[in-house]
Amino acid sequence: MRLSNEQVFITRGSQMAMFLAAHALLQPGDHVLIENPGYKPAREAFTHACAGLLSVNVDAHGIVIDEVTAYLKDYPNIKAVYIIPRHQFPTTVTLNLRRRMELVALSNLYGFTTIQDDYDHEFHYSPRPVTPVSSLGRARNYVYIGSMSKIVAPALRIGYLASCASVIDKVTNLRKIIDVQIDFMMEQTVFQLIQDREVRRHLKRTTLLLYLQPPTVTDQI
Repeated sequence: MRLSNEQVFITRGSQMAMFLAAHALLQPGDHVLIENPGYKPAREAFTHACAGLLSVNVDAHGIVIDEVTAYLKDYPNIKAVYIIPRHQFPTTVTLNLRRRMELVALSNLYGFTTIQDDYDHEFHYSPRPVTPVSSLGRARNYVYIGSMSKIVAPALRIGYLASCASVIDKVTNLRKIIDVQIDFMMEQTVFQLIQDREVRRHLKRTTLLLYLQPPTVTDQI
């Protein structure tokens, strides 16, 4: 993803990022497409923003695009699609490239925002990681959510979201209402660990352990 500093917003964990994105993008009466089965806390965030939820099935190749298209034709106020395209929760399937490109094309055509939750992007078994949907060249309407909690520990509440300037402005104003003070010392500590390449070395060690003994679906649930 090619981003400027102004397009990245730091939060206290990915759940805060999801909550802020939901309230920045949605109004009462809007609809969100969400994976089925899917991530319950995401449903709760969108419900709190007074949005209607429309479930889209997930198969062996990810979210079913034909169902997305059918909903778009029947519901004119669909404002977002929430996806976990890599290691989908709880099925662990990966959205294939063809469907990724189709989803981006639909987003550009209908104007809805693709909200991608990439909670464990750093952990992968293939030589090259699967790139975010929002990194595709034609992607325009997106919110990308990530977290440091899976890299280090759940107690480390540092997440982030990336989007266009208008969304970041709305998220900034919402953050001021619920949390005016950032965790400056912890963020600077993590930044130093990144600069010193300690995080990279830690990821190499943990990825090797995951490769030797991959988690099961039951472990992740």
